Amino acid sequence: MRVPELEERIAAHARVLIARDDRAAEAMVTPAGLATWHSVAAAISARRPLERYELLACAKIGMQFMVKTRFSGASGALTLLIRWKQTDGKWMIAEAEDISDKRSPWSDLQHYSKERGGATNA
Repeated sequence: MRVPELEERIAAHARVLIARDDRAAEAMVTPAGLATWHSVAAAISARRPLERYELLACAKIGMQFMVKTRFSGASGALTLLIRWKQTDGKWMIAEAEDISDKRSPWSDLQHYSKERGGATNA
């Protein structure tokens, strides 16, 4: 990924999560993304304190980016899948999901579950 503004925005978002600044973190979310963000925020709160983060993957899809970030701390790891898009000239979170306990981000989709013979995410 070579989008410096997005790279800085991802890093800034990670820093505010580590610093427990939930208001600043939520300010980086679009209004339409708040529902998924609130679910992720609950998972973040349960795993705090967070001490560091690592950018695992970044993929451009159209004009948006899917970013996989792992946070770690004393209570273990937290992996987030976040969709970033530009809104009014700023990179904002359009959607977020806690994928910490999934084999893959797609493992809970019904279509793929049927193809696995009903196997679950465990």
